[in-house]
Amino acid sequence: MYDARPRDPASLRRLLAPRSVAVVGVSAEPTSFGARTITNMRHFDGPVHAVNPKYAGQELHGFPCVATIDDLPEGVDSVVLCMPRTGVVPSLEAAARRNIGGLTIYASGYGETDLPERAEEEEALRERARALGIPLLGANCLGFVNHVARLGATFMPDYVKMTAPAGGVGVVSQSGALGYALMQAAERGFAMCHMATAGNATDLDVCDLAAFQLTLPECRSVALVVEGLRSGAKLFELGRLARDAGKPIVVLKLGRGETGAKAAMSHTGSMAGSTAAWSAAFRRAGMLEVEDFDGLLETAGFLAKAPPPKARGVAIATPSGGAGILAADHAEYIGLDLPQPIEATAQVLRAAIPDFGSPRNPCDLTAQVATNPAMYDACMRAILADPQYGVVVMPVVYHNPAPTATPNRMNTMRPLAAEAGKPICIAWIPESLEGAGPYAVDTAPELSLFRSMRRLMKAISIWHRWHDGALPEAAPPGPAAQAAAAAIPPGARTLMEAEAKSAFAAAGLPAMGDIRAATAEEAVAAAERLGYPVVLKIDSPDIAHKTEVGGVKLNLAYAEAVQAGFDAIMASVRAHAPQARIAGVLVQKMAERGPELILGARRDPQFGTTVLVGLGGVQAELWKDVALDIAPVTPERAEAMLRSLRSFPLLDGFRGAAKVDIASVAGTIARFSELAAALGDRLEEAEINPLVCLPGGSVALDGLMKLGG
Repeated sequence: MYDARPRDPASLRRLLAPRSVAVVGVSAEPTSFGARTITNMRHFDGPVHAVNPKYAGQELHGFPCVATIDDLPEGVDSVVLCMPRTGVVPSLEAAARRNIGGLTIYASGYGETDLPERAEEEEALRERARALGIPLLGANCLGFVNHVARLGATFMPDYVKMTAPAGGVGVVSQSGALGYALMQAAERGFAMCHMATAGNATDLDVCDLAAFQLTLPECRSVALVVEGLRSGAKLFELGRLARDAGKPIVVLKLGRGETGAKAAMSHTGSMAGSTAAWSAAFRRAGMLEVEDFDGLLETAGFLAKAPPPKARGVAIATPSGGAGILAADHAEYIGLDLPQPIEATAQVLRAAIPDFGSPRNPCDLTAQVATNPAMYDACMRAILADPQYGVVVMPVVYHNPAPTATPNRMNTMRPLAAEAGKPICIAWIPESLEGAGPYAVDTAPELSLFRSMRRLMKAISIWHRWHDGALPEAAPPGPAAQAAAAAIPPGARTLMEAEAKSAFAAAGLPAMGDIRAATAEEAVAAAERLGYPVVLKIDSPDIAHKTEVGGVKLNLAYAEAVQAGFDAIMASVRAHAPQARIAGVLVQKMAERGPELILGARRDPQFGTTVLVGLGGVQAELWKDVALDIAPVTPERAEAMLRSLRSFPLLDGFRGAAKVDIASVAGTIARFSELAAALGDRLEEAEINPLVCLPGGSVALDGLMKLGG
């Protein structure tokens, strides 16, 4: 059984923010893991010890060396094990004897090998560490970096070259190499405070590590790289901790495709899971997902620097008209507002900008800014003072030949942004990517650097979303859903249409009633009772997709049509599914026409019950226009799911069609999700397809439910 909550950060302080450290397995060879690790501790203020019996009593790479862990001073905080797997357990036992605060384990060869005996060995290591009260980082990890303490507890070389002051962003990654790749941003002035890699997460996983970083005063945001988790519940608790701390978590999920998911499983032994379920879980946890590695630090860095937005509008100011158009294109694609300047702002711009520029938004300042800094300052002050704008985007299109010109320009923007209390985002367009210009932006608390206009505009959208706050959390399933779930017999396995719709109706969902008919005569009698026109559907526990076997007849308006429809269904079904058990047909009143949705629910092994909504009927599998969330959802969240669909205009009066009752449909989705959540582990999957949406509400025309033990 794995933890449902992140580890208490206080219990990890000795391991991850130590006052004394030791490295076990240091050799004289400078390129060895042990030598690299202890060399990376050169600027650490506390005591550092090497451990190797061959060099006991000597100095090794400038540090005192002892023979074994038992020879270390009592109570060393953090110990790094640079040794093969077979030496880890004896070292753990020795660490307990010396009151060590925590171990970092580089060794691999555990559960990631896919060998059952190695997985058992790793589990035994975890259980023993827990029993001894010693937290483990790893196994199969690259270590950690505490930039506040100037401590590089990692075998990656040259940590001592990272001279940027500590602060800003914490980095957590399952992948060691990717974590350290992000950490190297400190070499270019990017403000970072801590980096930790989970590897196999034998004991501590990425949620535990991120929860620790949230407690660091220097940390203002966390950049999180996830491959998989053994306990999805921890993700939601981590999200709550981040929201309570007011520190956003920007997350990148690796293993989104089938091949990548399999690779993630073999890499760390963690579950990769469904991509859609992960995205839904991140949203429910209040985390901010990015799509690519390049956007992770850019977004986390921007959120660490930027104050809450004072307005939704985005201003674009640039010496290049083309760059302004580029920025506007991306802003509009993302859905950001680009309001035109108010008159007071426009007056300043018209007076300052040459007639071959543009005093609008985007604002083309022209290349005259290079020779007229006062004009530039006047325009930027006016734009920043405009109450419509919460952020200013400035594309940089050339690296001025004078080595100080671009840095000087960046430095002049800092007091302007600070005075206005609004961030300035620099879109670095030149293919000359490094140098004094980008460094000046990275090191400025008021400026944020982006090397992609698309990622810049997405980051602004994410910034708005973070400060908008989370949607209301769903309450536990209500009495109707609980009662409907309890009424389903314990041994039930598959509820076909009639039984499934009955369960949906008991939970408060609008469902079309039907009458069973075993013969054509019974079908005609049912139609007479319901009133024409009617629908006939095959009634068989072995047929889930009725249309594929010719098992549906629509709009039957008189008795002869019902008789003929019954006969046609029976003939078609027997031809297409000769082994299927057939009880007859279901007779249903023909529903009004309207847009059709599919509602689905499924049990995810990590995150519990998920609920899906999308374009319904036979188009569901064709277009794959769906939104997914964790059940239960509130009506507000259900409406947000609907509005996220590409097909939402069909519900909102597209080309003069009647608008459906969005609030009513959202309520139906919420009640469906409550029933699914109430079923808990019993549910394998449930479906309503189609749910017909109408101006007065909605109605479920078909349904299916599959249950487990």
